[in-house]
Amino acid sequence: MVLSFDGKNSRVNLLDLSACCLSSAIVAADQITALACTAAGNKQNARLKIDGSFVTDADMAAQQIIVNALHEISNEIRIVGEENEEETSRCKITGHEARLESIFRLSREEILIRYHGGKDIHAYDMFSLLPLAQDGAGLSKEEVSLSKEETESNSTRPHRMKEIEIDTNRVSIFIDPLDGTNSYAKGDYGPVSILVAIIIDQTPCFGVICKPFGSPGQFSVLDTGCMAAYGGTLLGAAYIAGAGKIRGRKTTSAAEDPLGGMKRDHKELPRAVISRSRSKGIVQNFVAFLGEKGIIHPEPLLVSGAGEKSLRIIMGSENEGLWFFPKGGTSLWDVAASDALLRATGGRLTDKYGNDMDYSRSKTEAENKYGVVACYDELLHADCIRLFSEGTWED
Repeated sequence: MVLSFDGKNSRVNLLDLSACCLSSAIVAADQITALACTAAGNKQNARLKIDGSFVTDADMAAQQIIVNALHEISNEIRIVGEENEEETSRCKITGHEARLESIFRLSREEILIRYHGGKDIHAYDMFSLLPLAQDGAGLSKEEVSLSKEETESNSTRPHRMKEIEIDTNRVSIFIDPLDGTNSYAKGDYGPVSILVAIIIDQTPCFGVICKPFGSPGQFSVLDTGCMAAYGGTLLGAAYIAGAGKIRGRKTTSAAEDPLGGMKRDHKELPRAVISRSRSKGIVQNFVAFLGEKGIIHPEPLLVSGAGEKSLRIIMGSENEGLWFFPKGGTSLWDVAASDALLRATGGRLTDKYGNDMDYSRSKTEAENKYGVVACYDELLHADCIRLFSEGTWED
């Protein structure tokens, strides 16, 4: 990449770094789709790791592309990837460099537009076609109106980070190069995603959830066929790459007072997303309890993949609102990107005790032993944590 550092610098530009996270995820998606199973049951060199989980050639290729791209920005940043560094380093992927450079430039331009609200961006009409937009997919009238409103109020946006050049020793990057590997190996591509997050001083500030095979009803990035959501407190918002802003949602008054609120129609209630394989015991019991209280929809949605669950509660296309899993089984790279996006959209992600995730932990200590509770709304999240702590739940 053109915007690279020589490894001696002790500072990094967060806008360049975020553009690198986004662009490398998009290019890594090319490898994931190219190496996809050609027929059901073809596991594409899938093999078991020591912990019993699957890994494929696509996992390794995707992580190598992302890590190498980040090293072009700085060699001093702490990177925590799911896959083994030694095995990943032996995965030699070439021929993507020119495409990565091109998409990096477009990603950087789009992120600058988001950050500056269109100001000082020359020879560009932000209300017609964003740099990463699919050909012919200009913003809708509603999105143009929202974008103009955002631009006019840009100078007073409270959550956008003002400190952009920072010391590299404050920065960590968490990477899950292929979330949903088990589904991928079986030819089920819906749950597959790439997760990348920037952590500053142990707090997520930027995240990318990239869907290599696309997401129903969402714009594709350029001609790639993939979809990407990105953003965080760095930008003060979350966006769909090449398209509009992700609007935060709020619970209604009944959720603010779950034990005394008026009963609402089930259609109005947020829905929990849980894995089919992990939907029994404590998960099933507590989600059913919330449903009986009229806090969430009584019927959860069965969804695979940490990235897919997170994207569902962030986007809310089917009114998804809660991911509740109060035990081990996920790791920091599964939740870091989601944490960053939820912080920018009014949501919250913690462990089952309501504590923020500790991103200072090493790769060998990265398991979320106390689970994950993620919600699209802070008030609903607080209710879930309180009610869970007040009860006695057996797995």
